[in-house]
Amino acid sequence: MTAEPGARSGPGPLIRALGRAVNAAVARFPWSWRLFRGPVRRFFDSVAVGWDERVRSDSAEYLMALQAALDRLPARPARILDIGTGTGAAAFELADRYPDAEVVGIDVSAEMVAQAGAKAGARAADLSSRVRFLVADIASFEEEEGFDLIAMLNMPPFFDRVVALLRPGGFVVNASSYGARTPFFTPPGLLERGFERRGLRTIAAEQVGLGTYYLAKRG
Repeated sequence: MTAEPGARSGPGPLIRALGRAVNAAVARFPWSWRLFRGPVRRFFDSVAVGWDERVRSDSAEYLMALQAALDRLPARPARILDIGTGTGAAAFELADRYPDAEVVGIDVSAEMVAQAGAKAGARAADLSSRVRFLVADIASFEEEEGFDLIAMLNMPPFFDRVVALLRPGGFVVNASSYGARTPFFTPPGLLERGFERRGLRTIAAEQVGLGTYYLAKRG
């Protein structure tokens, strides 16, 4: 779930300010998500059609930070969770990069998930069988098997739920396509403190092009 960027400068100031306010609240006070969940869901439902054209999800910079984080991954994950999958840009990138992995993309917006599902159906049959898109809220999402990699592209970190779903030895990636100009942007220092406090070890936090990423491992 990303807010709408402009040409190369990233999102406009109003959308950026609103997104940052939501992100800061959720990162520090996870219970506050229940206050924002409804408005966030309705917003993304309303913009799902034509979303890829607006955010240019096929552009080089959109996925650059996520790709750079994955380049640092020392292991090939078998099960991957993409939180806030939107129309599936990150989920498809993950599935392409790890052809033997199962990828689950979740989003609170049913309209976004419908767009992602339609795109999956138009791709190769083997891909659609490896990628599942679900309408689900990370705050209440349960998965007994757990995941080797949890990715969040332009999303709040949801520290506790992410760690609870991560297998021992698993990795977390939080990437922002436009760095600090991304509406749902969490400063690297806050990501580091939040995940290390919950037992993860920081591997890298870097700027790549317009974007930034944070990568950590559960011991």
